[in-house]
Amino acid sequence: MLKLAILGFLRDHPLHGYDLKSRIAALTGHVKPIADGTLYPAIKRLETAGLLTRRSAPGKIAAPRHMLQLTQDGIDYLRKLLREPGETFITDENRWFVLLAFLRHLENPAEQAIVLRRRLTFLSEPTPLFFDVHGRPMAVDDFADAFRQGLLTIAHAANTAEYTWLNTTIGELDRHSGR
Repeated sequence: MLKLAILGFLRDHPLHGYDLKSRIAALTGHVKPIADGTLYPAIKRLETAGLLTRRSAPGKIAAPRHMLQLTQDGIDYLRKLLREPGETFITDENRWFVLLAFLRHLENPAEQAIVLRRRLTFLSEPTPLFFDVHGRPMAVDDFADAFRQGLLTIAHAANTAEYTWLNTTIGELDRHSGR
């Protein structure tokens, strides 16, 4: 998830480490806070792999800053990650949101639609949150607990909204790609 976020934000435009960290924190927020001890080694690994470069740029007030920029190999690798996301990027909501934030960088509408169809397929499979003692999926009305009722109500509304958005967007992408 961190690698995709780094590459995605740097595809938007070059950034220095602090700005990159701030953007990643805004995207992933409380779910996965980013520590310097995690971010900077990841940046170094991507630089060593030739996916990004570092150059000095004048600082606004203090010393020069190291600006990070994707190489062509970095752009190509980002497209590969977007075109072929691992299963957890489709099934895990937090990873899905990171993938979705940068899917525009996969410029082919047909390829974008393929990724969205994978998510749609996942959402179409019933995945109950709670089961009774006999293994039967529980519905909102099965709970006297207002909090679990709320959890299921919110989850259902979010899934319905995403399902609608996915179908609409896939239709638009199909039209753009001539399907």
